[in-house]
Amino acid sequence: MTDLIAPSTQLATEWWGLVDEFGDEPVHGSGLHDRSEPAREPAQFAAWVRTRLGAGRADTALGPGMVHADYWWIRHEGRLAGTITLRHALTPALLLVGGHIGYAVRPSLRRQGIASAALRLVLAEAAARGLDPVLITCDDDNLASARTIEGAGGVLEDVRDGSRRYWVSTAAAAKPLGTEPVETARATLATFTRSEVGGILTGRRRPDWDEAFPREDDLDAVRAATDEDPYATRGIRDRASGLVVGTIGSYGPPDREGRVEVGYGLVESARGTGLMTDVLGGYVRALLASGVREVVAHTEVGNVSSERVLGRLGFERLRREPGPDGGDQWLWRLDGGRHETGLRGGEQS
Repeated sequence: MTDLIAPSTQLATEWWGLVDEFGDEPVHGSGLHDRSEPAREPAQFAAWVRTRLGAGRADTALGPGMVHADYWWIRHEGRLAGTITLRHALTPALLLVGGHIGYAVRPSLRRQGIASAALRLVLAEAAARGLDPVLITCDDDNLASARTIEGAGGVLEDVRDGSRRYWVSTAAAAKPLGTEPVETARATLATFTRSEVGGILTGRRRPDWDEAFPREDDLDAVRAATDEDPYATRGIRDRASGLVVGTIGSYGPPDREGRVEVGYGLVESARGTGLMTDVLGGYVRALLASGVREVVAHTEVGNVSSERVLGRLGFERLRREPGPDGGDQWLWRLDGGRHETGLRGGEQS
């Protein structure tokens, strides 16, 4: 049996035995950076364990570039077998290498399905936190880890600087779209009040807006917005900064075929961080939970970032069409019936 346990000072001897078995290999998913003799002293080790146990609490202060994360030790048949962590958000660095989940199994216990079992358990934890999809990376030449991730449903996006980047759906439960805010792992998507719409259109700035908000596209999107329409344009409030950094919404309610078209955008400073992956994925899941059968979107030809977002989330590129401004655009489609169990991974920058 494989299960997950919290780091514990009572297992110090067994823990350091596991660490030593890795030799010079990194112990991914452990948060361990110091293997020296001083670090093994009981007081130092106890302090380190406390930091691992507290890292997942939202009220824990973090250093620059750090994210909240849950850490577990993997136990197999009563023996410590490895480590695994679930990061609650992605930094630009983690978006390239590291992802949401990191793990390692001690060399003597590999090829026994332990990593696969532990990964299934942590994907369930990610779903409970509303994280969907999650990013998992591995070295390009680590075929065993690649097979583990693919076995969990990982969809390869690309290989960057020797690292394979997979997105995995956790099939997190979603609430049907209503007038109340949609909460995603990294943002709150709330409809605008009439007063807020007026302020956006007349240039009355608010202190909780990013300095680059609203963009021209945001102005167009909110003109018909109302807080009584669940499909209306919503502001994207980045939970990390507390600022409104973009908009997302539908071009009206579902048509007779159960189809809606979505539109979205972020200020430049919020792009490239994985935020739109989280936002669009959460919004589309709410649409599907509301009975929407098909979601479509358009991207300008050449907008690679937005194309990647849609592709990661399972949208299919159908055809090239004339755009409203004279240029060409791509039509994308997601069949809700094929994605009842969750979306594939994604990000707009």
